[in-house]
Amino acid sequence: KVHMSAKLVSSLVVAGLMVLGLGTADAKVRKGDRAVDFVSVTDASGKKVSLKKYKKQVVVLTFGASWCKPCGKELPAYEKLAKAYKKKGVVFIAVNIDTKVAKGKAFMKKAGVDTMLDFYDPKSSTVESYDPPSMPSTFVIKKGIVKHVHAGFRGGDVDKLKQVIDKNL
Repeated sequence: KVHMSAKLVSSLVVAGLMVLGLGTADAKVRKGDRAVDFVSVTDASGKKVSLKKYKKQVVVLTFGASWCKPCGKELPAYEKLAKAYKKKGVVFIAVNIDTKVAKGKAFMKKAGVDTMLDFYDPKSSTVESYDPPSMPSTFVIKKGIVKHVHAGFRGGDVDKLKQVIDKNL
């Protein structure tokens, strides 16, 4: 008889899935998929919000949190884009997943979020539906369909995002 530990079996399963391209590196919601509506997302006042409200607009949706270092760099850059694209009808939505909304609000304020819509998902219900590959992760949505998914935030990402937005206007 061969006995394997649960940890070894789990590692082998994960390795096998990754070889098959089924690992966790991809978002559950992918390019071409219908965007998942918000589950338990609220605005800063605690009122439940819906993504469907913006279905006629190009939406740049990003998920992040205060503990995410790249998120702190992404939000100010996206805030500048939100101001530049506001007259073109593009909606930028930042969904914070901190478990304490007050901490998320402080993070958004420090990042200079003003034009962007700041929403909160302390139960992580919506972020689990999207299953982003990393934090931050950005989804560009047009007419309810995901047109682009981007994981992380690095130099040059803003120019790439501008190209994606312009292509979808």
